Parts: sequence; C-alpha cells; structure tokens
Amino acid sequence: MGQSTVFSQVIKLIPRSEFDSHVAAFDGDKGTRSIDCWTWFGALLFGQLTGHDSIRAIERVFANKDSEAARLGFGPIRRSTLADANRTRPTGVLEKLYRYCLGRAQAVAPAKTGFRFHGDVFAMDSTTIELCLSLSPWAQFHHDKGACKLHTAIDIAGNLPQFAVITDGRTHDVRVARNQWRHYFRKGAVVVFDKGYVDYGWMNELNEAGVFFVTRIKTNCRYQILECRGHDRTRGLRADQTIRLNSQRGGRYEGNLRRVSFRDPDTGKWLVFLTNRFDLAAKTICDLYKARWKVELFFKTMKQHLRIKKFLGTSAHSVKAQILVALIAYLLVMLLKYSMKSDISIPDAMAVVGTLLLLKEPLSRILGRLPRVTRHPCGSQLTLDL
Repeated sequence: MGQSTVFSQVIKLIPRSEFDSHVAAFDGDKGTRSIDCWTWFGALLFGQLTGHDSIRAIERVFANKDSEAARLGFGPIRRSTLADANRTRPTGVLEKLYRYCLGRAQAVAPAKTGFRFHGDVFAMDSTTIELCLSLSPWAQFHHDKGACKLHTAIDIAGNLPQFAVITDGRTHDVRVARNQWRHYFRKGAVVVFDKGYVDYGWMNELNEAGVFFVTRIKTNCRYQILECRGHDRTRGLRADQTIRLNSQRGGRYEGNLRRVSFRDPDTGKWLVFLTNRFDLAAKTICDLYKARWKVELFFKTMKQHLRIKKFLGTSAHSVKAQILVALIAYLLVMLLKYSMKSDISIPDAMAVVGTLLLLKEPLSRILGRLPRVTRHPCGSQLTLDL
C-alpha cells in the first residue's frame, strides 16, 4: 500500500473507536439515513484544514468515490444533508472529542514555561467573531451588529487552549471566568488577564483558592500604600508596593495586593500591574503579563488559518460546531508538532498542513527540518551589465 494523504494521516490521530464511543454517548447517529457523525466531522475537519468555507466545495470533494475516503469510512455528501447535519448533529460529540485531543496534546507538550518558578501559567481572554445579524438573530451584539464570543485560557508552555466556551457577543468575560476557573486552575497556578476581567470579588475567590493572578490596574482604582520595596529603575521599574484597596468595590477583595509600575524603555509606555504574588521579582511580574500575547497569537492563528470568520450555517448550533472543529484541527496540528519535536512555528505548521492536505507525503517530512541549502560562492553569482 502506498503512502496515504496528509489528511488521512491527520484524521487517523483520532481512533475510530474513540469517536464512536462519543457518538454512542449522545446517540448521535440515531435516525441517520445519509450522513453519519463520522462523515459529518470529516467534512468539517477537511474544510477547516483546507480553508474551504463553502458547502458546495466540500460536497464536490466528498461526492467522488475515492478509495481512500472509503477506507477512512466516509460516505458521500450532499449539500442538503451536510446542512442538515450542521443543524442537528449533537455538538456534545465534538466537545468530548475536543477534550480527548487536548489530553493527547498535553501529554506530549513541553513542560517549561520560560519563567523561573514551578507551576502552570495561563493567559485568559476572549475574541469576538462577527456574524450577520439578519441571518443569525440569536447573536445580537449591538443594535445593528451580530457576534459570538470564543472564551479560552492558553497554557503558556504548550500554547494549548484549556477550555472553549462559545457564547453570544453580549456575554461578559467575567461571567464565563467565574463558571470555568475551578475546573482548570489548580492551587499554585498563575492566571494572566487584562483589565476586562478585573472583578474584585472573583479575584478574592482566586486568592482564597491559592490561585495567583497578574492583571492591569484600573485607572479609577483607589488604594492605600502599606509598603514600598526597592526596585531597579534601570530595568524600567518605577514602583513595587504592597497596597490595600479602600473603595466600596475594592472591599470585596479581603487581602493585600502588590502594585508594580513599569515603563517600557523601548516604547515609553507606562504599565501598572496588580497581583497577589509577592515572592517573585518585579521584573518577572512584568514578563508574566507580557506573555499574555500568546493568547492573542492563538486567536490570530485561528482566524487566519482556520474557518471561524465565515460559517457554513447560520444557527447557533452550526456556528458552535464549526468553531469546535476548528479547535480540534488546531489541537491535532499541535499534537503532530510536539510529538515530532518539530521547531516549525504554529502559523507555519497550520499553513503547511492545510496547503498540502491531499499530498501523499509523510508528515515527518512536511513538518521536519528544511533541507540545508548550499550557498553559492560570491564569485559565481550572476552579474548583469547595465
């Protein structure tokens, strides 16, 4: 048997028995006459990796009686049946599959965070995905705009999304954070988030559970300075203080906080951080917040290399299914990258796999090191007489 396609190698990372167990748990194939959950998932995954955002394009690929597609267990697809599947197939199957792929990726992800302390570091944020309000009235955001939100927290060491919560655009970030953090943030972990998540009651919950946080201080924050520490001004540090909040809302936080002021020598931007971690160097607190850019890079990769900007359906169910499959595609590529110990960047890995998806080439060669290029000696370069 010859070499299988890149797509075949990627989807085989998911054992069919594992997928079928999730389908059985949700009775996903009950009453199915044309397209089962496995074919539905395969079509959506193919569309995500290749960049196809049209049901018609996916139909043409899967309509042909390809021997490899038959070996993978995929049946023929028609536009109407795929559209129906997007509306009716249980997204719980995809949520379970997401957790399975995340667990496998975590098992081979690097453990180092780049900081001089032990423990997990997470960057939490959300991104807004615009939708057409007239086609998706459930996604009311502003008066004339529609949107949904993807909430997650990225593991700084492995760049892996620890959870995925999809809501309408009006859902506040803190509301999701309050519902999710106990499931994923253990004692000793550090959570980094921006000012949009500042809620002193929730921050007090984190502190009482032994979870550390680093965030930006709000401009209207009122506090009393209890202690000033020495700091190295040559490294951009301007203040390192122990404070206590003394406003009505600040009273919801029962302990002391640490206020670190930093002026970036390169940009001149002034940043003031708030944390409940007192044992780290002030510069490390600044570096922790700087690492929050990884969650921004994750959202950028999702929007540029996967299909979460144009959707195959307009219902909340179909939008959620497409976003979940995009996350699964991301995790599968990360699993390949880490298991092969490849030094390829995340955006490059996504782009290469998507571009060469139907090529019959070993993944180890595609994601491995590039061959060395022998430089021509200077004397042999072509010169032009003008």
